[in-house]
Amino acid sequence: MGKLVALEPQREEVRRALAERLRWSPRDFIPRISREADRSIWAEAMTGELSAENDLRFIYHSRRYGSLALLAERLPWDSDFFGFGVARLHGVFPLEKESSERQACWNKPLEKLLKQAQRRDVRYLFALVDPRDTALLRSLGELGFALIETRYYHHGPLVEPPTDERYPVRRAREEDIPSLARTAAERVNPYDRFHADPFIPEKAASELMRRWIEESVAGRMADLVLVPDVESPGAFVTYRFHQVHWKRWKVKLVQGVLSAVSTDFLGWMGKLTPEVNRILLAEGAEYTFGSTQVTNRPIIHFAQEAGARFGRCEHTLRIVL
Repeated sequence: MGKLVALEPQREEVRRALAERLRWSPRDFIPRISREADRSIWAEAMTGELSAENDLRFIYHSRRYGSLALLAERLPWDSDFFGFGVARLHGVFPLEKESSERQACWNKPLEKLLKQAQRRDVRYLFALVDPRDTALLRSLGELGFALIETRYYHHGPLVEPPTDERYPVRRAREEDIPSLARTAAERVNPYDRFHADPFIPEKAASELMRRWIEESVAGRMADLVLVPDVESPGAFVTYRFHQVHWKRWKVKLVQGVLSAVSTDFLGWMGKLTPEVNRILLAEGAEYTFGSTQVTNRPIIHFAQEAGARFGRCEHTLRIVL
């Protein structure tokens, strides 16, 4: 019978194994990206240092599959915000034997992981799963995980705006937080993973939007928050630059994270886009990617008209323990 052992003593060994054996990586749809480097960066992120309280990473030994890495972690920021233990499952990864996606079954090791999570007072565990990971999707469904959201990733090269027309924009300041938070909270997307989940109180989902704005303007969740250059702006876009990875990726890749436009600022998304492109190009960036819900047709169509292409989808599933 299989058993779990703590990952920590084998963390470096598992990191090296994952970097070699991962079959895909989060940004492998980006042209010119070093997929080898992206796999390594993903492996490093999943096997980084964690406190004992937050470490839910284990090795599962079984006769059928050999050694499996079960990688999850308790999220202290999310847990403090919501008032109950929140954890994220990164995945189940064979470390020795190749396994058929059609035949693989991770139910037993995942059941043991869920028990470990409960012992750490985790109430809410979610997973972001690539559709190619059919074995994990099947096991999560059989164990009672619910599908909450499907995300759509798009990407494209950064290009100079086609006209010289300029729009008055600036970086967000602390005094902009109330109007930006109001915009983020009022422009509710009922299909994002927080608003779509009945377990998450609506008030908490709205408050989360406000906190994201605060964290982004402070530079902790975004490197750039661009707004119209007016008092109390009601439109914004945020980006992460990821410059620390540019050399390894072999492409200067930035990520669009969050955007919203209030009814009083309709039309400003089309004005912010060329201006943010100018800023990103000045920073040295070459390529951009971002995500939204697959149900968010207006944003997807807007991005396609701007030249973005489909990259991949990703499923969000969760279980309440």
